[in-house]
Amino acid sequence: MFLIVLIVLYIADLSGIQLSDNELESFWGRSLYYEGYVTEINNPSEDAFRLQIKLTVCDKKDIDFENNVLLTLYNSNDQVYKSFGNKIGFYAELTEATGQRNPYCFDYAKYLRSKKIGAVGNIKSLNIVEENNGLYTQFRRWLFKKKLMFAESLRTDVKGLIMGALFGDTSYLEENTYDNFRKNGTAHILAVSGLHIGIIYSIYKKIFGKKYNKISLSILIFMLLTYGELASWSPSVVRAVVMIILSVIATVKDMRYDMLTAMSTVGLGLIIDNPYVIFGAGFQLSFLAICSIAFFKPIMPLVIPDSMATILAVNIGLLPYQIYNFNCFSPVTLVANLPIVYLTGLFVPMAAVTFIFFATGVYFEPLQWVSGGLAIIIEKINHFLYFDGKFSYDVIRPPIWFVLALGGMFFLFASEAFMITHLKKEHKKNMKRIASVMLLCIAIQLLVYTPLTHDDIVFVDVGQGDCVHIRDGKKNILIDGGGSLSYNVGEKKLKPYLLKNGVSKLEMAIVTHEHTDHYKGIEELSEKFEIEQLVRRQIAGNLIKVSDKVYIRTIWPENIDEEKGQDENKNCSVFMVYFFHKGKEFRILVTGDLDVEGEKGIIKKYGNTDLLKADILKIGHHGSHTSTSEDFLNAVDPDYAVIQCGKNNYGHPSPKTIEKCTKKGIIVLHNDYNGAIGFSFFGKGISVHKMI
Repeated sequence: MFLIVLIVLYIADLSGIQLSDNELESFWGRSLYYEGYVTEINNPSEDAFRLQIKLTVCDKKDIDFENNVLLTLYNSNDQVYKSFGNKIGFYAELTEATGQRNPYCFDYAKYLRSKKIGAVGNIKSLNIVEENNGLYTQFRRWLFKKKLMFAESLRTDVKGLIMGALFGDTSYLEENTYDNFRKNGTAHILAVSGLHIGIIYSIYKKIFGKKYNKISLSILIFMLLTYGELASWSPSVVRAVVMIILSVIATVKDMRYDMLTAMSTVGLGLIIDNPYVIFGAGFQLSFLAICSIAFFKPIMPLVIPDSMATILAVNIGLLPYQIYNFNCFSPVTLVANLPIVYLTGLFVPMAAVTFIFFATGVYFEPLQWVSGGLAIIIEKINHFLYFDGKFSYDVIRPPIWFVLALGGMFFLFASEAFMITHLKKEHKKNMKRIASVMLLCIAIQLLVYTPLTHDDIVFVDVGQGDCVHIRDGKKNILIDGGGSLSYNVGEKKLKPYLLKNGVSKLEMAIVTHEHTDHYKGIEELSEKFEIEQLVRRQIAGNLIKVSDKVYIRTIWPENIDEEKGQDENKNCSVFMVYFFHKGKEFRILVTGDLDVEGEKGIIKKYGNTDLLKADILKIGHHGSHTSTSEDFLNAVDPDYAVIQCGKNNYGHPSPKTIEKCTKKGIIVLHNDYNGAIGFSFFGKGISVHKMI
């Protein structure tokens, strides 16, 4: 039943059906006064806090919504900490979180929905309108305060790993360290899961044994609920806690306990509470790990120790998932997991005891030395087994049908039903099962098909910046790559986009000019991704032959002042991209940040020819009013105009620019509204695809 519900929900989502209503949608984009209870506080950076709020009042009217809101507060003070569990008042303009902007890339809005968060916003201040001094709230507030104080008491070099492994809070962990754990396949120790809850449960059993009475059961429940609260009740924590409680109940009542039945019960409960929970990585990894243990561990050779068999079973089950979702593969994952998991079994109890002593006011420095020492040992072993990334491979996203078929066959062949049927030589039954799995995989593949992945040219959404992806068979070229002073666009946006859309390397990256929002992303990408050739400072007359079907001609500037560099918008390189399909020529004019002065120069140079004529115009300077003159539009005479911009404070795109285009019958598309935009060229014309 659990599997059927999962399949139905995934298919419904792929078909565009909303799994649940977002009641907050009616309030998006309006500055209103709200009141609500603070249910969670995170500190993602030194100058910002993130608060989850359960709303109770909107515009002086009582409301009762399932979804919470996520607020970012930059002007922080002690009032923030005091607000935990209390009712606060604030003014905010709530909006929808950023959804999926490029094909197969991260969907932040769906991620938040998996956590029952329906809107986001920024606030400058808050005030406590009602204190909640209930016993449970006071206990939660006390735990929250002690957790923050505990973090402040830890040494900087061990704080990240201790807070991550003990509470699942990776905000204190350096990005490179976390990346090493992720690529090694050991990052699961930094997200509180069944492993951590199992360790806590094993400590309980060593203290109280397997006999249960009212006192010992009360202590167990208190331990589990307290740890769940400290770990913010992620789906993996809920799953582990409830499964342990069901196991204990079965033991006390002398009933049969089945792992898969218990898992399915918890899973269905989570889905009933929030259908979007199935899209959270924590939910997926946690339940897939339990299935892997249930199916693969029983068929492991008896010579393999029990704990090692569990680790091996989990790694087999998670391998296809990790390749598909994280686009990386490391053959040393199993080798790395063995010492890391065993050491975590010592580290988590020691860190937990250290926290208990600290929370109760007993400062015992040797405990911090031991837990800190174990943290350093785990980090160094993980770093050593990372081998500077030599055995960690980036892989392109395999087709979903292949991943599902591979995983499906793994579980089918390991299932008891399949084995019994095989022993009875009822091969027709097994063939029907295999055929059913394959048909389901193909059906899902058809539902997830995205034309953008196969378009000839894609204007990639990189936020406030330009990035044009030219695809010719197996050859891939980028013109510009966006960039930001505060965000690594190359590693965080371009690399995932390329890997998830079947690109393992770039034959060429071309830069129009060296402004941050055009060049920096390419520079960052080159450090993490193979780029065979980087082309800069192109001048008129240069021709790049990609293939017999695709050419890129530089039409501007006539020269570049080497001393000043290529920083002036009027001197940015302008490219005409030619696609030939069945004897028909298609043109795309890529203008970078070309301004009106540069446009005048181009018109003067090519005004008496048809070399400026194009089917698609990439509007200059993100649609700014300083670009795209009437004369330039007349000279190019495009059918489509694309504006590459994101959320910004520059007023891009200018309404005047859009108005000029629409008056001439030009179809205007822009990334901030449409997400990624793709075009395919056919003998009969052009096909347009939009992400949104």
